[in-house]
Amino acid sequence: MTIKEKLKEAEKYICENFEELGIDDPIEEGYFEEYEQIGGASEVEFEDFEKTFGIKLPEDFKELYSYKNGSGYFELLQCDIEGREINFTLFSLEEMKKVKSYFQDRDALLTDYPDYFTDEVIEQMRDSRIKPYLFHKDWFAFATYLNCGYLMLDFDPDKEGKVGQVIFYIHDPDEIIYTASSVEELIDNVWVFLKENFD
Repeated sequence: MTIKEKLKEAEKYICENFEELGIDDPIEEGYFEEYEQIGGASEVEFEDFEKTFGIKLPEDFKELYSYKNGSGYFELLQCDIEGREINFTLFSLEEMKKVKSYFQDRDALLTDYPDYFTDEVIEQMRDSRIKPYLFHKDWFAFATYLNCGYLMLDFDPDKEGKVGQVIFYIHDPDEIIYTASSVEELIDNVWVFLKENFD
């Protein structure tokens, strides 16, 4: 199945099982109707984004955004991240640009915040796929959970990571968590999570 096909099935699961997912009724609230009106990003929009930030977007990310350039208030990405069930809305490319102007707009290592991250905490958080930053210019938020958690594309992974992997930033207490090796794997995980729970 393609990313688009998996998301179309996911949309159906979400609308039918919103109560179990702990979210508002997307149809009654009008979120799904608004979401249905959202089109995909164009090649020109991808090129503009890449030129603005000097990056090359992964093909699976472009496949996702060719289908939907954002999700509005519809919580499209239902994720299970290390046992935490979290619902994310998808930013549009324009929203990604805006968020980038104030979030992950600088480089700051975990060790730059000794009051918050002791050596012991940093050791507990260590993941050989993710460089030990709290903020990094090469991380791009593309989805949010209530503006306190963000799924991010990682363009500067650590030695066992992969360019284009997906990582999760959560606030209070701040933490960076590996989520998926790619956007395609992320969508596959969303689809499997919904299918296993509601099929």
